[in-house]
Order: sequence, then structure tokens, then C-alpha cells
Amino acid sequence: MKASGQPSLFEQATQVFDGWTDPTGMRVLCLYNRGDDAAEQIWETQYHHFRCFIEDGRKVVLSHGAVPDVGAAGYLLLDLATGETTHPFPAGLDVTEVNNDTQIACVLDRRPGRQRALLWDMRAACEVASIRVNGWDLDSCSTLLSDGLRGIAFFSRGTPYDGPVRSRHYLLCADQPPRIVLDTDDCFCPHIQGCPTDPDLYVYDRWPSPARYVDQVMHLRKLDGTFDQPVPLAEEAMRPATLGGARDHYLWTPDGNRIVSYLTPHAFEIGPDFNHYDLEWWLSATDWRTGEDLAAKYPPGRWGGHMQVTPDSRYIVCAGAPGFDNLFAVEIETLRHSWNEHIIASYPTTTAFSPRGPFAYPFVLPDQSGVIFNAGWPGEKHGVYLAEWPSELS
Repeated sequence: MKASGQPSLFEQATQVFDGWTDPTGMRVLCLYNRGDDAAEQIWETQYHHFRCFIEDGRKVVLSHGAVPDVGAAGYLLLDLATGETTHPFPAGLDVTEVNNDTQIACVLDRRPGRQRALLWDMRAACEVASIRVNGWDLDSCSTLLSDGLRGIAFFSRGTPYDGPVRSRHYLLCADQPPRIVLDTDDCFCPHIQGCPTDPDLYVYDRWPSPARYVDQVMHLRKLDGTFDQPVPLAEEAMRPATLGGARDHYLWTPDGNRIVSYLTPHAFEIGPDFNHYDLEWWLSATDWRTGEDLAAKYPPGRWGGHMQVTPDSRYIVCAGAPGFDNLFAVEIETLRHSWNEHIIASYPTTTAFSPRGPFAYPFVLPDQSGVIFNAGWPGEKHGVYLAEWPSELS
């Protein structure tokens, strides 16, 4: 929340960026778009479970490249109060996550022959820890733990999903050599995310490989290995029909109480005509201690990929599928009874899309005064936008 007497992050941005007032009454700012130059670089927000703000939200990490969801040419910091861009990261490497307090970044060198994960001190502009494992593949889901001083790098070898695979998680920190904290056969273990209230606890996916049905792939693990089990599901909680429909693409609520994800209870096959948007998705918020699951079916057009949770842990922020071009908030507690939605603002339409994206990847400002997201692919309005947060939802 904003400091007393200080303008909100959104209000500061209104002094720099142009925008418009949506029919909802909320203001929407354009932080960047390509305009009519098709060769101009595309800017995007980060993958949804990577923290992207420093300086209490004044600066946000964005990627830039040629095609959305394919890979970035580089990364920048955008100052929402001045519009200034800086490049504090090592050139040619992928940035996954940054920590607001320590300004440590998790950075990956996935160039051929490199396969190295490292922690990068943004203030000192230097590497403070790194790991490379010869003969193993480095996964893009490596990340920081919530203390901002340590990270977990994920390496694997084998054939994920289709054949045998071995997975390892390595703990990285500045004052100790890297060490293995998970080493397992026959499971592919990506999507690591640290618990926001316990720096020694994290959640990860545990996909059986070769694939076989399990009703839950999300696992909880303590760094010392004394605790590793599937996120529990109450008896009445919905189960997926197939392994591929299991709860995934999850986020902790910032208070550490629930894990938000989505799933589908119907079987499907991934073939040449597969389309994410055609499936029946359910939004889920699971209490990882008891297995209580608050879930509701997305109405038609509402599933638009990856979501975000507000800093106060009350709302899940989503973007619609192409054709329902709206940013909206879903109150978590009300999922106990039914679907609910609060439209925040509309945005430039996606006029062409692949069956798997691109996605909006929304991020709520730390003071909860606005939401940063992507919209408008692939035309001249494609870019990064900032929508004002409705005061009635605060």
C-alpha cells in the first residue's frame, strides 16, 4: 500500500505516460507500444510467477525481443516515475526474478555450451554465486527464495514427459558453494516458487516421466528435505481427468495461505489443432495446509492464461481470452460460493494469436494502485499497459 501522504505509483506514472479513461472510469496508461514500425522491439512483462519490482514498485523488469513468449533479446528496468530505462543486467542472459529488498537477480545463461545459473547483485553489478552442471540442461524456471539472498536452479537430463528423466534442484547463495537440495529419478520438476512467508519452503511441479496419471503434481518441499509431499487436496476437491489437466501455473498468495492455480476436469489431447482457449478451465485457490480448495469454472471467454494475485491476497487478477478484452479481478473468498468478477478495464484487442498465447501476464503494483500487463498483439498497439486499480476493491 502507498505511504501516507505520498502519491501512488499509478499517480506518479500519470505524470509521464499518456493514456485514456476506460468506460469503467479507470484510467489506462500506455507504457510502451510498437506504433506503426513492425520492426520495433516488443516489450513484455515477465512470466507470471517471477517477481519483477524493485524500489518498492517504482521500477519494473521488462523483457524486449522480436516475438512474444519466444525468448527475449534483453531485459530492462523501466522507472514508472520518470519513464527512464536502464539495463543493469549482464548482456545476452535471461533474467527470471529480482528481489525488492536485496536487489539480487536470478539470471540464466542458456546459450549453447553454457547452461549456467547465477545470482547477480544489481547494486554492485557483479555475480555473487553460480552453478553449471556438465551434461545437464538448465531450465528457465530457476528462481529466488523469498529471503532474496538465495536461489534454486533446476537442472535435468533425459526426455521430460515422454521418457526417463532425472531432476536436480541446486541451492545458490553468496557465502556457500552450491549444493543439491533435490535429486530424483523419473520426475520432471520445474516451476519452482518459494513460499513468501517461509524462505525455507518452496513449491514445485513433480511430473511423472514417463507420464502416468496422478491427481496432483504440485509438491511442497523444505530445503533440508525433511518435508516433501504433494499439496493436499480435500476429498471434495476437483481432480483433473488427465495428467495434463492437473493444477499448474500456480502462485502463492502473498500471505502464504493459499496456492492459486487452474485445472481442467476433462480429458484432452495436444495435437496440431490444440487450442488452450477451447478447454473448460477452473480457477482454484488451495489451502496448502488443509487441502481446502476454493474453485469455480471460468465462464466462456474468461480464461486468458496466467494470472496474478494482489498484494493484499484478496483478488486474483486475470485477462480474458481474445474477444473478451478485459482485465478483471476475482475475489478469492467468494470462490467458496461461485464465480465472481470485477472488470478493471478494457484494453487493445488481440487481433491474431497462436492457440497458446501470447498472454497478458499481469502484475499488480506493490501499493496496489494499478496493474501492468501486455495487450494488443500483433498490431501497432501491441505493448505494455498500466491500468488503474478500482478504489472500491481496495
